[in-house]
Amino acid sequence: MSSTFRYNLLRSVKPYTPFVPQLSKSLLRVLIQVSVHFIETKKSSSEVLSLAINKLTNAGHKVPSNFCELFTMVFLTMQIYLRYPKGAVKHHELRNCLLDDLNFTEEYVDDICKVLINHRDVLCNNFSATKMDRSKMSQFQWRINISLSLNSVQINRPTIVLHFKLQNKEFRTLELPLSMFQQVRYNIALLLNELQSMQSRALY
Repeated sequence: MSSTFRYNLLRSVKPYTPFVPQLSKSLLRVLIQVSVHFIETKKSSSEVLSLAINKLTNAGHKVPSNFCELFTMVFLTMQIYLRYPKGAVKHHELRNCLLDDLNFTEEYVDDICKVLINHRDVLCNNFSATKMDRSKMSQFQWRINISLSLNSVQINRPTIVLHFKLQNKEFRTLELPLSMFQQVRYNIALLLNELQSMQSRALY
């Protein structure tokens, strides 16, 4: 197995494993479907999430409180796997990572592996194409939303609002709870640190 696959999976996906108990088989299958749909189309993540929520509610399933985190967990798992060359990550090694590191059940692992292994070529082609076609950000703004309680000056659940202007002139707005924003900050800091380390290495 590529020496970096498990490392990247642990670094990016492991923080979401506390939400695994909220998964059900029907929910996981919807999350896999919309993750594939996101890879195959140019739709924004908000459109894809709305599609997933509609699928669940129309089928009579309850939408869990950490639905966005669960979608992120499934999508990142698929995304990380598809970044590696075919054959770099063996089937049994992928299964072991999902079982031991991400705490998925055997049943859930079977569903994820079935899609990734059996449809890898199509997913890889679509993933590469849509990654190139997606509009890039041209402007970025942010603000902090703070609500104060009526009885005392106390901050209640601040959220971070991010505004993106894309090169195709469209706008996107994303609101994050503080905990998720801290996770984003951590991942960006980690990425910058790794880039700095790569730049400081001598090239032979």
